[in-house]
Amino acid sequence: MTPATCFFVILPAIYLLQCIWLSRGLSKIICHAKHDLPACDEPAFSIIIAARNEEANIGTCLDRIFAQTAIECVREIIVVDDRSTDSTPQILADLSRVHSKLRIVKIDEVTAGISPKKNAVSQGVSESRGEFLVLTDADCRVPPKWIEAIAASFAPDIGMVQGISLYWDDGTVPSWLMGLQAVDFLSHGIVAAAGIGAGLPINSNANNFAFRKAAFAEAGGYGDAGSVISGDDDLLMQRIWKSRKWKLAFMADHESAVVTAPSKTLAEVINQRKRWASKTVHYHWSQALFLGLIFLFYIQTLALIFFAPFSLTALIAAIGSLIVKLSGELFFMIDGTRIFAKQNLRQWIVPASMVQLFTVIYAVFGGVFGKFTWKDQRFGRKV
Repeated sequence: MTPATCFFVILPAIYLLQCIWLSRGLSKIICHAKHDLPACDEPAFSIIIAARNEEANIGTCLDRIFAQTAIECVREIIVVDDRSTDSTPQILADLSRVHSKLRIVKIDEVTAGISPKKNAVSQGVSESRGEFLVLTDADCRVPPKWIEAIAASFAPDIGMVQGISLYWDDGTVPSWLMGLQAVDFLSHGIVAAAGIGAGLPINSNANNFAFRKAAFAEAGGYGDAGSVISGDDDLLMQRIWKSRKWKLAFMADHESAVVTAPSKTLAEVINQRKRWASKTVHYHWSQALFLGLIFLFYIQTLALIFFAPFSLTALIAAIGSLIVKLSGELFFMIDGTRIFAKQNLRQWIVPASMVQLFTVIYAVFGGVFGKFTWKDQRFGRKV
């Protein structure tokens, strides 16, 4: 084997091993979904929702929460009104007169040195009175047994619980865009579950996220990650994991999945992925190394595809890399779609895998070095 051939083989081999590792982690995810609901002698859960200009969503979101089967476990529902300029404040005021558990925290100005979302969540945490804090977003819809599943997942040694998040299809997004982003979004959840199962939590999602208030305090809250625009979920998860005081759990019961709206256009998808990618440079070195090797494999594969028309060696290496990428991803995605009851998305795995080569590379460079939009504001990766 020539040195050039050896070079082309190393990254695909590592990538395949990573996919196998993820598949094994997926089989070990901690799931307490079938356990009985603990007795709620005292309501111990505080639900925190950061909302900015969510007049179209906040009412529906809260209606789903008020209808929880385990609402007796909920001490309070805290909505942090983050400088809304639409009718969100009025909607919240009307609802608070009807629902005694609803508390409103109003933010008029963002604290210097911390990103808007983390500032809002931190304010909610400081105002909370529950032992367990549950996060979702104002544009999400939670299932009836959501709190029940979360409560059943908090064993005594569990400090954080992550659940699955999915897109709903309301028919307003072209079918090809809906399919591609739905399976891509699902893949993030599958990787999150696999990482927790394997003992190296990689990513998280604040749509369906809960932690002990004590774990948040012991991790120092967001700490030096507070200025990062994104990452109110996975950067916090990694801080709790690094403390080594608590275990992490993943709710694998697909009936506890939270759904949210998909992006309407390809430009919105790319902007969202840039925002997500912007936080990865602030990951713990072990997670950064794991994802960095994947990123290098993607770059190498895309480069080989570019040079394939001019070189037989590049052509063979490109075909081999694509086979490795597809085989490895199918290896754990098939299991993931079964666990989360989304077998209908399997038809999109292969095309999404090909598209990812371009979108991931663009999103990483754009998120780390460029700008992205969030809540109609332009940001870089730090405030």
